[in-house]
Amino acid sequence: MFKHIDIKLKPDALGYSKKQEGVSILEITKFTSENEIINIMTELISIEGHKNIEQKESKIVEYIKDIFEKNDINVECDEIEKNRPNILGKIFGENESIHLMFNGHTDTVPGFTMKYDPFIPFINNGIIYGRGTADMKGGLTAMITAMIAVKRKGLHLKKTVAFAGVIDEEERSKGTEYLIKKNITSDYVVIGEPTSLKVCTAHKGMEWIEVSFIGSATHGSRPREGKNAIYMASEFCRMIYKELEPIIEKRKHELLGCGSINVGCIKGGDDPNIVPDKCSVQIDRRWLPNETLESIYKEIEGYAIKAAEIFKGQYSIRAMREFTASMINAPYSIGQDHELVVAALDIAADITGKKLPATDFPAWSDAGLLSNHTNSKCIILGPGSITQAHANDEFCSIDEILKASEIYFRLIKKLCL
Repeated sequence: MFKHIDIKLKPDALGYSKKQEGVSILEITKFTSENEIINIMTELISIEGHKNIEQKESKIVEYIKDIFEKNDINVECDEIEKNRPNILGKIFGENESIHLMFNGHTDTVPGFTMKYDPFIPFINNGIIYGRGTADMKGGLTAMITAMIAVKRKGLHLKKTVAFAGVIDEEERSKGTEYLIKKNITSDYVVIGEPTSLKVCTAHKGMEWIEVSFIGSATHGSRPREGKNAIYMASEFCRMIYKELEPIIEKRKHELLGCGSINVGCIKGGDDPNIVPDKCSVQIDRRWLPNETLESIYKEIEGYAIKAAEIFKGQYSIRAMREFTASMINAPYSIGQDHELVVAALDIAADITGKKLPATDFPAWSDAGLLSNHTNSKCIILGPGSITQAHANDEFCSIDEILKASEIYFRLIKKLCL
């Protein structure tokens, strides 16, 4: 049995199901009460699911599975690694292939040094606090709620809708990679990362690259007799900053602006009295949909060649795949006139009372995998602010969770009926 976090509210105490000026009434609260939605959220927060505990995401998945079974939603789980299962809930339409999928990751980062107990949620002034509230248990709650509402309303779908709760997004996205390998895909995908209910249609790719320089060691009192690998790395970093960074900043994307490059780690040397024969530089390169991985590596390698030649040393370059998605953390984008984008923008405007254009997502997401390795068309849309993801005071507005639930529910009705 799961530990229950008892946060009770009076019926409609928050008032979000009532008509607000310029905002539609939330139909979803006819089928799932505000209290029920909040209780799902608090239960999810109270269950730890991250890389530093033995149970990983397994208890989160057990809880979601229990909810789906109680609401007669078809559900199956696939254990990818020990204590790391994906969960797939489906509401079948006349056509059983998945048309619309809600994709949400069930893992969070650990609690680290949060300002309060990360896994004992509490509410203050309509805000719920706890690890994962923004990233992304608010999104999970809204997705689960939308699925429940479809069943309770008894909608007869023409097209199948699914919820995919995936593992490991905070590390290497093994959960979504599993979906791709097993051909568990859909026509349209909504990724529930925190976007403050804005519709995001593009994000940059993320590539981690290590450039290693090799010299020759000698005694520190005779530095001219050796080849200093740290000097090679230093010259390489100087050229990245002075020469390559301005080039990258001149390339533009209509939503994403420019890419970026950051030298985040340098490792080399043993003692001050030894000329170092090895030094490595680790780089974070954020790239645009109109760039290629091949061109990125060729560009960086060009500066590595120059730096090594100056000091008559050698170099090597590699992708740091042990830390990123094995299928590559690629960028993604979808056309502004696509049916999924247009529907999401219209519904979000109706629910929030704010007619906003599509925008970019400032971080990476599993949309990068799904859009590049399948025929799925993706948007990113969820409650909470990306600035709160992994924060020491992580929180999410209950108002946004309820509105996200309604947006997802109406997307199902719009695209699957």
